Amino acid sequence: MTAALFSDDDAPTLAELPVVEKELLVQTFPGAGKQELAEVYSEVGAQLVETIPQVDMAVLRIEEGDVTEVGTRLADSGLFENVQKNYVFEVTATPDDPLFSSQSYLTQVGVPKAWDITTGSQDVIIAVVDTGIDENHADLRDKVIGGYNIYDDNDDYDDIVGHGTSVAGLAAASADNGTGVAGISWESPILAVKVTDEEGMSTARHLAAGILWAAGNGAKIINVSFAPLQSNSVVRSAVEHVHNRGAIVVISSGNSGKTLKGSGYSQALFVGAVTSTDRIASFSDRGSYVDLVAPGSGVRSIATGGGTSLVSGTSFSAPIVSGVAALAWSVNPDLRPISVQNILTTAVSDLGTRGKDSTYGHGMVDAAKAVEEALDTTATEDTGPPELAVTSPKSGSTRSGRFRASVTATDDEGVADVVLSIDGVPFATDTRSPYRFLVNPNQFSTGNHELSFVATDFSGNASSPKTITVKFGASQGGQTNSTATDITFTSPAEGSSVRNSVTIKASVSDPDGLATVEWFVDGVSKVVNAVGSTSSSVSFVWQATGETRGTHTITLVAIDAYGNMTSAGMELTKR
Repeated sequence: MTAALFSDDDAPTLAELPVVEKELLVQTFPGAGKQELAEVYSEVGAQLVETIPQVDMAVLRIEEGDVTEVGTRLADSGLFENVQKNYVFEVTATPDDPLFSSQSYLTQVGVPKAWDITTGSQDVIIAVVDTGIDENHADLRDKVIGGYNIYDDNDDYDDIVGHGTSVAGLAAASADNGTGVAGISWESPILAVKVTDEEGMSTARHLAAGILWAAGNGAKIINVSFAPLQSNSVVRSAVEHVHNRGAIVVISSGNSGKTLKGSGYSQALFVGAVTSTDRIASFSDRGSYVDLVAPGSGVRSIATGGGTSLVSGTSFSAPIVSGVAALAWSVNPDLRPISVQNILTTAVSDLGTRGKDSTYGHGMVDAAKAVEEALDTTATEDTGPPELAVTSPKSGSTRSGRFRASVTATDDEGVADVVLSIDGVPFATDTRSPYRFLVNPNQFSTGNHELSFVATDFSGNASSPKTITVKFGASQGGQTNSTATDITFTSPAEGSSVRNSVTIKASVSDPDGLATVEWFVDGVSKVVNAVGSTSSSVSFVWQATGETRGTHTITLVAIDAYGNMTSAGMELTKR
């Protein structure tokens, strides 16, 4: 069960990038035990720096030894789905172009006509995953509703480089205020997510964490003006995760002026740059992964410290698309992310070869067309559950050693997650395709066990369980914990009635150590959190507003340091 080892190196645009020395990014299989992982890290000389539980990722520091040798040993352990280098990325800006001096790009993409219908919505939050934001700028002072510095792990997201401020200004600067420039979706709030050092450099690890933080804090549109990301599996995992939970990610195509390989990923929109005459900009990267283009040569935006400046690069084409996406979503908030993306790629000005091509993608974004199409699109209720099939192991088979359980799951609107339950108790959740779980029979008694899989889509439709029976062989000496994990719900009381959102609190403890806790509502996974201690108070905000009236079951599943699982449940009534 060898993992994909440095597979991102197959993309030339990534292979030539610098990497963080002595650091690896690994994605564990759902179900891999914390104790097993700790033992492997110790054996190969790797130190666990950080975990990103939403995508089962760990950041490892290699104190001694060759990184390639250590990576190979990790890949061969069978615990990891992916072992990659931590590539270093820079923001995709080019020097200012002095030939243009106005916001003519707004007319170029039909924004004034779109403004006749909408100027955005307070409910459509745009996150700028970038160098930070100067929230004291007059055009942003009332727009930034918060943020975080992912790179330094603190609350200081001030923009020293200036790139993020210009990106934010294009997407959503205040308008009609007699100063600066007009952002495209000027009613949209902004989240500032700083992912770079003082030189404007970031890594795959920080970009992925920034995307996940943005979606977890309410962002509907997430702008990522870094490149080349079309082949990066680490960032792709984060994009898939947030897309399935209701967000759209917009990424710049890059500024090398080359035609690049890489298919991109359907859960994101990759944006190239055109000039004021609708010609592809000389610096804009091309390739089959490009979805759209937007003005990016000599566009005017705001600058740190006040005032405005001319900026060029696909970095600044991407936020124009982000702003248009926010406008379209604001007139029809019931649309799902895939529907908004489809609108953006069909409501375009077709440039170059008729239809989609590798230079202009589907064409140049058109705000007026997009808003009109969003208004005319009926947000039909999604009632169809995902299609689910178990591919391995075979029902009736016997397994005595660690094995992978695999399923296929498809859905027109996207699969949010697949949950594996063993003997009726949720065991692990996978949020990304291919859906594979690591099961260690040593954690269970010898004999027959039922493995049941349920796939859920973004709308909450769950498939019928697909259940197989597997006989677990005799224990091979695996470790188990000495005592069961204790789970106690502290509030609200069992059977309480709720109307809106409610915070559910519990205490969990295990003398052998805790790994993760996962919350379920009526069997559907809602959130996973890492726990790095022997006891912890945990909480989950259940948004009951949109739930049906009646009784609902809340389940908390705790995984201890050895991978053993304990669950507890309570019932609440939505009135």
